[in-house]
Amino acid sequence: MGIRQLASELNLSVSTISRALNDSDEVSAETRERVRAAALRHGYAPNKAAESLRKGRLDIIGLMLPMRREEENYTLGVFMTLADGLQSILSQHGMDLVMYASESWDDECARLRRIVERRHVDGVILAGTRHHDERIDYVAARNFPFVALGRSESGGEHAWVDLDFKSAAEAGVARLVALGHRRIALGIPDNDAMQAHVYLHAWQEAMAKHGLEVPKGFVRRNELSERGGYQITQELLELARAPTALMFQSDCMAIGAYRKLYELGKTPGRDLAISGGVLTGELAEFLAPRLTGFTLDAYELGRRLAQSLLAQFPDFADTYGDAREPSLWPLSLRERDSDALPPESSKAVRKR
Repeated sequence: MGIRQLASELNLSVSTISRALNDSDEVSAETRERVRAAALRHGYAPNKAAESLRKGRLDIIGLMLPMRREEENYTLGVFMTLADGLQSILSQHGMDLVMYASESWDDECARLRRIVERRHVDGVILAGTRHHDERIDYVAARNFPFVALGRSESGGEHAWVDLDFKSAAEAGVARLVALGHRRIALGIPDNDAMQAHVYLHAWQEAMAKHGLEVPKGFVRRNELSERGGYQITQELLELARAPTALMFQSDCMAIGAYRKLYELGKTPGRDLAISGGVLTGELAEFLAPRLTGFTLDAYELGRRLAQSLLAQFPDFADTYGDAREPSLWPLSLRERDSDALPPESSKAVRKR
């Protein structure tokens, strides 16, 4: 049975049948239910290709995952929950989410070009933004709907939502200073990630605000992974005057630091304070000691990204228009046991 036969049986217009099957508010709830029941009874399903031509969109949104092999745990920790939030908004409008994983930056850029040129999706969410990001320049130049998870110097004015790394870096330094630390080191990713630029700049400002010097070698870069954190910790502990505290941008790097300290017979929080940066899951709660860091509501972040993207479509501009404005997403400090007093202070306390 086709849509015309269904319309004839129910004594409704074809357009009413179509709107009812798309759950449009223009059709009463009673009529929508009657149409759905008849469609189910006759095994009728709308022709999605024809519907897409009529609406001028596929009702598919793409999420470009920063799935480098070394960053796998970091990606999985945040993006699966974020994807749930995205889909919760998209499903309200009969839209679906497709996720694209890439092995390298070049692979992702090439994949994005294919997706856009072949119109596989109606819009994309670009994650893992870089200081200079050719992906953003590419989609912006083509007026292709997109929202960036992270800021960038590329693409001119565009929609983005970024984690508030500046506030996190400031709060992390302030907490360690309050605990008595003065020699505070930093471990960040070694690529052109915009988040690393923002975090480093904010950390430097916070250190200066508290009158703290940054000794040579106290800022270390490595890959965004457990291995990267392991190597950073090893390098810092080999310095003639090692830090008493080490801040990371992400918990996956902090986990690598835990491993290195364990190998040396040292304990996080006692021999070296560790601040874990963004906590991408609940693993930090099962470390010993539990890892101090910053949590985020990834589900609600996904919803915000979906709203920001849909705001660029004429059909949804009135509903989500405010979400198109760039915004910072809050990070909440979760105080735990990994960033205790510096070793000298701990010894003094024990002697009393």
